[in-house]
Amino acid sequence: MDQLRVAFSRDRLPVHPGIEKLLAHPVWQIADRLVINPAFDAAMLSYCRRMVEPSAFTWPANKIFAQKMRYITCYTLIGLYALYEKQQGPAPTMTLLQSLVPGSSRQVSDLMAGLKAGGYVVAEQNAQDRREIRLRPTQALVLEIARSPLAFVAASAMLEPHQHFETLIADPERISGLIGRSMVSVQSIDILFTPFETVVDFTGRDSGYLMLCALMGSHLAQVRGESWSLPLTYDALSQRFKVSRQHVGNVLSIVTGRDLVTLQGGRIVDVDPRLSIEFSWWSAGQMAHFTMLAP
Repeated sequence: MDQLRVAFSRDRLPVHPGIEKLLAHPVWQIADRLVINPAFDAAMLSYCRRMVEPSAFTWPANKIFAQKMRYITCYTLIGLYALYEKQQGPAPTMTLLQSLVPGSSRQVSDLMAGLKAGGYVVAEQNAQDRREIRLRPTQALVLEIARSPLAFVAASAMLEPHQHFETLIADPERISGLIGRSMVSVQSIDILFTPFETVVDFTGRDSGYLMLCALMGSHLAQVRGESWSLPLTYDALSQRFKVSRQHVGNVLSIVTGRDLVTLQGGRIVDVDPRLSIEFSWWSAGQMAHFTMLAP
């Protein structure tokens, strides 16, 4: 347990290797300030608690939120529509969306078809040019995709008080605008995602990122002497995130197979400081990014 506590010392958290050459960027200057805040662990734990809560989204959340290609596609659609509404970008059509996201054209069209069938994306015909079909994300989709950004904004307020979360949650259009600004920022230079290899690995699996949040939340709660209600058993995680037990095992092997996490009986026995450092800097970067862009 002493090793776990050392990993989260805020006197001077070691810099994650992936961002060593990026520290002059404003987002990482803010993040550097956040990680040494005495309340940073509590803010990360608060974020993780929000992320592992059962989703109210009626279409299985892991089919949208918790897999990198599908999440990025929805995120991009919301950003495109927000810019279009402000007359700052072209109409969000299927062709445009397919040209911007990492999945194949077939994957994007299949995802949009499912979202349209569920009522989460609406196809609208251009009255001036009936050949143009615009894709409009509904409020339900915006709120689901914004779970992580909003949770990071709320967590950052525990470190440097502000009212951004309350302002955003009161107006879904502001949430869409935040995602639009974030999309533009990340498209110009990705200094927030690719430097974090373990996070990237988890996001490539259905519900993988949510399971990472469950692992780190349980660990932080243990270090802080707080309760954590979600056991890290295959049964509990498969039920919470709507995936198979085998899939849970495959996802957890990302860290257990590299000796980054040791689990026993649904509890964390050990976390390698490398994972603690990576997740801390990832969280700090996300908090800084979304707080900088919030109203």
